[in-house]
Formats: sequence, C-alpha cells, structure tokens
Amino acid sequence: MMFRFEHNELLHVLWILPILLAWRFYLLWWARRQRRRFAQSEALKRLAPQRDQSKSWIKFILQWLALTALILAAANPQQGGKVENQTVSGAQIVFALDVSRSMMVEDVTPNRLERAKQLISRMMSHMKNDQVGLIAFAGKAFPSVPLTPDKSSLLLQLKQLDPGSVSAQGTNFSSMISLAATYFNQSQPSDKILIVVGDGEDHEGGWKDRVDALRKQDIRVFTIGIGTEKGGLIPERNARGTVTGYIKDEDGSAVVSRLEPRTLKELADYGDGEYHLLTSLQGGERFLRDVVSGLGRSEFERKVFTTYQSQYQWPLSIALLLLIVDWLLFERRTRWLQRLRTINESQSADALSKTKEV
Repeated sequence: MMFRFEHNELLHVLWILPILLAWRFYLLWWARRQRRRFAQSEALKRLAPQRDQSKSWIKFILQWLALTALILAAANPQQGGKVENQTVSGAQIVFALDVSRSMMVEDVTPNRLERAKQLISRMMSHMKNDQVGLIAFAGKAFPSVPLTPDKSSLLLQLKQLDPGSVSAQGTNFSSMISLAATYFNQSQPSDKILIVVGDGEDHEGGWKDRVDALRKQDIRVFTIGIGTEKGGLIPERNARGTVTGYIKDEDGSAVVSRLEPRTLKELADYGDGEYHLLTSLQGGERFLRDVVSGLGRSEFERKVFTTYQSQYQWPLSIALLLLIVDWLLFERRTRWLQRLRTINESQSADALSKTKEV
C-alpha cells in the first residue's frame, strides 16, 4: 500500500498549531497575572463559582485537535490500492553537478551551486516520462541518484547536495566521466545524454581519454557554464551559515574563482553536444528544453500506483465530532458535579462541627 497527500503544500499550515499552543500558554499566564492583581484566588472563586478552568482547557484541546484534523482533510490523504506495470516512452538523462567549494562563489545570485540546483529543478517538469539520474562530483565523483523515472527522489537528493557531500575537494572531470559511462542502461535503445553543470574548473586533467567510453555508448554530452569570468572569492562558513572568511592560497592571498568555459566547451565538443553559458534561468531552461524535446525515446516498463483512493472523510469526520463535543461542552460547572461537590463540602463541615463538639 502506498500513502500520500494529494496537496502536500497544505501540510505547511500545520506549523500554526504549535504557535497556537504557545499563544494559549501565554494568555493563561497573562490572565493569571491580571487576576492576582485584582483579587486573591479564594475571592475569585466566590466571584465566579460557576467557571471551570479545566473545561476551558478541554475545549481548547478539542478545538486544537479539530483544526489539525481539518488541515489533514484539506490535504486529502490518499491510499494507493493497485500496482501495475506501465509501459512508457522516454529517454535517459543524467545530470552531473559540480559541488566543489568554488560553486559557493556568489558572482551569480544567490551562488553558483544554488543557481545550478534551480535550473535542474525547473527541468524536471519537461522530462515527464524520461528516466533521470544525478551524479555529484568535486575531487571525486559519487552516484547520488541512479536512473529512475521518479523525479521526486532526485529533487529530494538535489536539495541536500553541498560541498560537504564530497570528502575530496577540487574538481575531477575524469572521475565524473568514468562514473557517467556506467550509469546508462544499454539494453534500451533510447537516446542518452549527460548534462554537466558547473564552473569549468578542472584540477586533474586527463579527461579527454575518458570521453571515448561515452562515445562508444552513443552518449552525448551537453555542458552548462555557471559563473562569470570576473569571478569572486570562495567563502568559508560556520555551522550557522555565516561567512567567517575566504579560502586562501599558500601565500595567504584570497583565492579568486572564475568561470572557465574552455573546459566545458571542449567537453561538449568531444561529446558531440553543445555548451551553454547560463545568464538566466529562463535561457538555460529554454536551451535544455530544446535539447530534451529532440531526443529519441524508447519504451520501458515501470511500476506505478495507478489508483489512489481519497481518505479525507476520516479526518473530516473526526474534526466534526470534536467540534460537536466542543459545542456541547460549557465552561460553566456541570450541575451534577457542582451538587456533588456541595454535598462533599457539607459532609466535611458536619464532620468538623461534630469533632469540635466532642
């Protein structure tokens, strides 16, 4: 069974619940403070004998739980009841993202790495049935997401990538190309492309010999350059994300990282693809959309949950039940409970008077 919410964005409204709880505690503290300034607690009980503070809390909890249930109902929880093999037609597309420290330079807004992530995220809507994969590389490449038709898993992993994802710093195109050559499914005759996104810095060299492995598999390479030729300093940040300084070389001078389009252009040329300088997200999206739309696609099977049954009626019913109970509950003391307390107090008084007489 597969479970999901049809409208995940509405779940963000749940953040209001702890805020309401904190506000309730604040109001309770403020009210007690004001009452103490007005009169003693025993005097207040005589002034408002019918008021029951415990019921006030019960009503608040009922309303709080009802609001929670209503938010969940609005998000529409759904349950998948049937799994089928679905035949779709798609291409194979792998993104290789540079996550080295130079990608943190802020010569583009907000920085090179975040700009690259935004571009890749925007491209997912243009790859409906295509299989996508993700490679992260710096001084070494590692497989982040294998080829999959599930775009959500790639987007989730993409958000978590940063320079700390790779232990070896630097930029190693050879390692990335070698890993990319093992990424594609050769049993499918669909077009295969590798999209490299980075600033073009290459600290290792020797990558040209590795491109032959891609050519033999008919894998074309497209490259996206991010950054400016003027460049910028590479920031160092603490755990809070605050800039504490800038990376320096052996001489103690701040390192300036610049876009190096030559490497990216050569890689695209060797890989029978094209190079594009990212000056705007719209321009980069348009370039890659044209590339993707021209790919040849082949059929493959994937498992999908074909039917989802809405379950919103359950949290909605719970919310209505809680609201009905809240409506029936008054903050005044229940009569039978009040009478019971009066009897107990009377009996206690009689017992005390008899003790005094003895």
